Amino acid sequence: MRAVVVVLTCLLIVSLGVRSSFAQTGAADVDAAVASVETDSPASDTPELSTQESSAVEELVHKLRQGGIVVVLQILLSIVGVSVALERLVHLRGKALVPPKLVDDADRLWKGGKFDELVEMAGKDGSLLGLVIEEVARHRSAGHQVVSQLAGDVAAREIRRHMQRLFPIALVATLEPLLGLLGTMLGMIGAFETVAVAGSMGDASILADDIAKALVTTAVGLIIAIPAVFIYQCLKSQIGFGSASLDQAASGLISDWLILAPASPDAADETDTKESRAPVGLEVEAV
Repeated sequence: MRAVVVVLTCLLIVSLGVRSSFAQTGAADVDAAVASVETDSPASDTPELSTQESSAVEELVHKLRQGGIVVVLQILLSIVGVSVALERLVHLRGKALVPPKLVDDADRLWKGGKFDELVEMAGKDGSLLGLVIEEVARHRSAGHQVVSQLAGDVAAREIRRHMQRLFPIALVATLEPLLGLLGTMLGMIGAFETVAVAGSMGDASILADDIAKALVTTAVGLIIAIPAVFIYQCLKSQIGFGSASLDQAASGLISDWLILAPASPDAADETDTKESRAPVGLEVEAV
């Protein structure tokens, strides 16, 4: 919670600086435009220049400026969301969760009795499967039932940790439409204030800026929130697939190591022999 408050505070400070920069830039653009009009000769006002349109980038920047401080906050939040999404996409790949090569290497070291090397290799791997294998190797003499429970606890804890790291993306998807609604309300309030000041001499064109602010903030909020929701659901599904792959790989290794070919005499007692008739599986929480 403290991290969220700090991030929002930083965003507010940066947005105030960006807003002043936008204001200075806008004033400079106006002065440049006035100077160019004064220096241009009447002959330069040709149909070619009158029909020229501003570039797409300039038009986009102009529309964003109409949104004011709310659009600045929305853009800063989108940068946070994109950063977290890219980091999660890298760390939630299939090879980062359940590396296929790790299964073969771990099985070779276990059957060779090189348990210290197995623990070291699994710890350096850093994947979900590596953490589970490390736990299994460290407690290999505890028996199948205890080892399966410990491995399931490790897997469930790491899956919860990956889910918690998706929180910033969910926060962006939630706050963006709300900021858009806030900008809409501010724009409508400004429009009604303008009407109240202008009175009967009011012109509909004087409301254009406030109405544009209301519409731009809403549009920006939806444009950012929709991809954020899509990315969040995709990453959540990726964690679910990784959990299923982890359960399959780890259950197969535990079954081969502690039931079919026990690593120690303690793992081959009569209780474990009876348990070998039951299906083996990690008790991993559903995502």
